[in-house]
Amino acid sequence: MIDINLIRQQPELVKQNLINRQRSPKLVDQILEIDKLRRSVLTQVEELRSQQNLLAKNFKGKPTDDQLKEATDLKGKLKVQETELKELEEKQNNILKELPNMVASDVPVGKDDSENVLFHEFSQPTKFDFKPLDHIDLGEKLDIIDVKRAAKVSGSRFGYFKGKGAVLEMAVMNFAFQKLIQKGFVGMIPPAMVKIESEEKMGYTSNKNLDNAYYSFPEDDLIFISSSEHSVVPYHMDEILDSKNLPIKYVNYSTCFRREAGTYGKDTRGVFRVHSFNKVEMNVFSTPDYKISDAMCLELLSIEEEIMQSLEIPYQVVKACTGDLPQPNRRMYDINSWFPGQDTFRETQSCSNCGDYQARRLNIKTKIEGKNEYVHILNATVITDRAVIAIIENHQQKDGSICIPKVLQPFTSFDIIETT
Repeated sequence: MIDINLIRQQPELVKQNLINRQRSPKLVDQILEIDKLRRSVLTQVEELRSQQNLLAKNFKGKPTDDQLKEATDLKGKLKVQETELKELEEKQNNILKELPNMVASDVPVGKDDSENVLFHEFSQPTKFDFKPLDHIDLGEKLDIIDVKRAAKVSGSRFGYFKGKGAVLEMAVMNFAFQKLIQKGFVGMIPPAMVKIESEEKMGYTSNKNLDNAYYSFPEDDLIFISSSEHSVVPYHMDEILDSKNLPIKYVNYSTCFRREAGTYGKDTRGVFRVHSFNKVEMNVFSTPDYKISDAMCLELLSIEEEIMQSLEIPYQVVKACTGDLPQPNRRMYDINSWFPGQDTFRETQSCSNCGDYQARRLNIKTKIEGKNEYVHILNATVITDRAVIAIIENHQQKDGSICIPKVLQPFTSFDIIETT
């Protein structure tokens, strides 16, 4: 969540941020109204506690009946006021949790992803001297993707990678994971489930981007993660990290689960938008300085681009506008890769700086010059299954075969997928 002091000191700035992010500015007025009342009650609570302490000091030997009556009256009044204070604090925190992060000053203002702004691009879309097929037509012809049997077994929005397709999938994940290990990231295979409280503290559940998008099991107090970030970032919950160890960099591999609520009828062909997928991701805990964490965000983006360039996939990088930012994000870059079978660019990766927004909710701090401050937290997608289908589409040949990028061949032990 954002700092209450910022709301007190610059309410109009916070209101404009809400407007830019398609949210009601009235939330600021609600918070300030509750905050004023809360502070008034807090003053009364502190005064009653002070009176209690003074009365206790005046006790000499056995207290008199008047002293006992006064102590009882104070205790009763304090209980009432403390109950009211707790209720106001909970009410204020609940609204604070609804407020999205403050965006960086250079984030473009826009209503949704259609107004994201081109940052830069790598290579031109792949050209063919034949009509390229999409990944599902290629996958079925080569018997490396099967969505028909997946529908029979699991329903819609599922698929099987099989044969050399399964090998290619594992090769992509292993290649990306090993690349990040070589760059000094600490490897992590996290739990695929988290407590509901942990998920709520991540800051996504009240935002339209992931609203009702996860699979939950309330009877077990568990939620399936929609990204490894959701179990890796809380790894340091309620900790004070040694500033000498910052930045702490993790590279994670996990299967992710999303209900894809609100996408009925969208991307139903193939395995582009599915309910479960594999992902390698970066999570970083940074020094709480926006110059440092924003520079780290660009560093993570450069790693993502290095991966895609080595896979020889054309892509564009866009700056996400205010209306496309998830609730915790200060800024976000998306990599949109070229899919010749669909004749368009589609999102394959993102890279985000969440500043101290999640750290405040999760209580993750570091000590700077003797003072505890909330760390900055970043997340970035290294690779997902979408990169696999981008490889399939971009490296297809006229005869229907698929050439394997050279960097993956040590992991696949073959250089082509073709019909047998």
